[in-house]
Amino acid sequence: MTNIVVIVLMIFLLTKFSKLKKEIKDIKSELALLKDNRPQGAVNTMAEPSYTESALMSGQTLNPVEMSWKQSTNNTARPEPEEESAFVSWFKENPLLKIGVLMIIIGFGWFVSYAFSHDWIGPVGRITLGVLAGVLVTLYGTFKLGKNETQANALMVLGSALMIVTLIAGSYLYHFYPPFLLLLMVFIISLYVSLSAMAHSYKKLAVYGLLISLIAPIISSAKLASEVLYIYLAIVSVTTIWISVAKKWTEVILVGITGVLIYSMPYILGGNIDFAVSKYVVLFIVYGISLLYLWMNIWGLVQNKLKADAQDVYLAIVNTLIILGFTVRIVPTVYQSLVIAGWMLVYAISGFFVFEKTKNEKLFYIHSLISILLLAIATSIELSGETLVIALAIEAAIISVASFVVTNKIKIAESFSVLLAVPLIMSMESFYSSKWGIGVFHSDFAVLAIMALILALLGFFYKINKDDGESEVRPHHIMFILSTAFFYSIIWLSMKSIIGGDTAVFVSLFIYTVIGLTCHFYGIFNQNSVFKKYGMALLILVVARLVFVDVWNMELVVRVITFIVLGIMFMSSAFISKSQKHPNDIIQN
Repeated sequence: MTNIVVIVLMIFLLTKFSKLKKEIKDIKSELALLKDNRPQGAVNTMAEPSYTESALMSGQTLNPVEMSWKQSTNNTARPEPEEESAFVSWFKENPLLKIGVLMIIIGFGWFVSYAFSHDWIGPVGRITLGVLAGVLVTLYGTFKLGKNETQANALMVLGSALMIVTLIAGSYLYHFYPPFLLLLMVFIISLYVSLSAMAHSYKKLAVYGLLISLIAPIISSAKLASEVLYIYLAIVSVTTIWISVAKKWTEVILVGITGVLIYSMPYILGGNIDFAVSKYVVLFIVYGISLLYLWMNIWGLVQNKLKADAQDVYLAIVNTLIILGFTVRIVPTVYQSLVIAGWMLVYAISGFFVFEKTKNEKLFYIHSLISILLLAIATSIELSGETLVIALAIEAAIISVASFVVTNKIKIAESFSVLLAVPLIMSMESFYSSKWGIGVFHSDFAVLAIMALILALLGFFYKINKDDGESEVRPHHIMFILSTAFFYSIIWLSMKSIIGGDTAVFVSLFIYTVIGLTCHFYGIFNQNSVFKKYGMALLILVVARLVFVDVWNMELVVRVITFIVLGIMFMSSAFISKSQKHPNDIIQN
């Protein structure tokens, strides 16, 4: 009992000493202001009368000390404080209290160790003494809540730590109670700390309480079945979400979802979990936790009219990892695509709902991209090869158009066109397929033709809904250019398959030249720089291909015919361009 009194007395003295230290610090700062008379620089003294002049005009009297202090505060240039790390700032705020807490914990540990080794106190007395000391310190910390945040936080942390360490010793060393009961007691302590923090809006203390609850299964070393563990995590998650909703603290949600992810990672990465009842019970609990975090985060954004930030991005990504990990590990392969598609709909609807209520484009992008990822995974499970490429291209186009329908913003639809990069890259295999050696109409021809068609249709859709941007090259131009690239590839590969040899090269280059000249002169006649440059670029590619590649492989007769025909076409284009007058010349005439 004497030891407890000593501990409480030390805490009381530390508290009083910290108050005295703060008062001394304030006095020193005021004395420093009186001594520091460095000028601030060019000051507009005519802007307003000084404090002294105002006092004199109003008939007030000032003592010399007060006058000197006021003048020094008006004329002294105060240097900007240097930025400090979060730990340094935290430690500098009442450091003696923090050092004292650490010293008490260390001293208490030594005392307990010494008392145990010399059998001063029996097992029951040891545990009782530790728990009682922790309870008293925690109660005193509760009393300080609302009066001094730093002291209250330190005392609450010290008291809860004393109780938890003592309870761990009672379970491990003396086996007074089973690990499951230890888990329950640690959770009750964490709940008390979190609720006390909520009552006085101490966010850091609430986070500390949640962290205790999350590490409680590790502290207790209880061999919990998977169902029990995730039921416990569900309880912690509900508590976390309740605190977040009640106090509008989004940070605590991140703590909760991170704890669930950490406990899930060993199983997601291939480890085994002890399923006492059924693995589907764990699956449904995990789905419930993920859905709860998802919808409560959305509700918080909509209710408080907040904008999505990095925390929402983190929550969405972690939630998706948990969902995908357990789906792939537990759900049978035949049903995986269906389950993932269901979650895809959940994210798509949630993103649309938030956008409708808050016009929050960031969260719409986040949830849309997640739903797209889930759709791609579901599609890849069911399909493969050329069919998968076509399906992904169609899905990307539908998503782009649907985003415009939902938001009525063509820029969002254009930004989603980047999703076509995946099927574009996958379609590269179709250019080098061996099937072109045996015919034209096959699966690789379908891939290239459908890609060309999708790109052209998207380009047309972007063109008719384009905004008033000032750039010359717009997304619909890029879509058209990519579409024609696939079209030219089909011509080249088809000619090689049907005709073969140098004749196929001549026919292909002739078609390219006609198209290039047509686009070039269309751009000249209609004052369209994009068509003009596109046609010229195509003609340059034709000449480059002819000079650096094909000319060395052609027979002499075909080489002569090719160069003469293409040369005549290029020369005729020069005469056509000469006859076209510049618009300024027409105005002058």
